[in-house]
This record gives sequence, C-alpha cells and structure tokens, in this order.
Amino acid sequence: MPPEQDDEKELQPRGRPRVPVDYPVQFTGDEGAGHGIVRNLTLAGGEVDSQIQLPIGARVCLHVQPPGARPPIIITLAIVRWKQGDRFGIEFVRFEGTAKEQLKDMLNQREGPAQD
Repeated sequence: MPPEQDDEKELQPRGRPRVPVDYPVQFTGDEGAGHGIVRNLTLAGGEVDSQIQLPIGARVCLHVQPPGARPPIIITLAIVRWKQGDRFGIEFVRFEGTAKEQLKDMLNQREGPAQD
C-alpha cells in the first residue's frame, strides 16, 4: 500500500465538541478584512466559510453575530491555524470584555439539554 499523504497535516482531535452554527462574522487584520459565516464553534476556536483568503498564522479581530438581539461576540485576537478552499480554522486567543462568558453561555445552550 502506498503511504498516506499529508500525514502531518491531519487534524488533531478536539478537546471540546464542535457546536454547529450558522452565524455571520466580520474580521479585520493586517493580512486582510472581510466577512463570512462561522460554521462551528468551541470556546477555543471555530471554522469560518469565506471567499477571503487569509494565510495560516494571520492575526485577526472577529465580530461574530449570534441570532436574535444578542450583542456581537468580539474576539480581539484570533489566529488562522488551517485553511482549505473557502474555509479556515481559527484559534481564539483574546476576547473583549465578557465575550468569553457570552460565548460559553451560548454554546451551553446550543449543545442541548443535559441527560439525566
């Protein structure tokens, strides 16, 4: 059998389950600015679908808009960790104000009810 290609590029297992979402996002950074859709989130990062191409290692500020009248979640520093086509993965490094607690509350609600 031929060796597997891209062995070193396999995605690492996640410490937290990804929560599927469909939230608009705006991002700005030294490498570019644009908008897209956040497709999944954890407290540590997420996956963005966007036609704007950012290089791996790019540092960006994100404004994620949850549904309803909730205020945007502002991540003041996120780093692009991978990219594939029109998608890229980001790691959240620094949040603004209570944004981390807001994201945690939102994710806990999205994960569904606890089992007895």
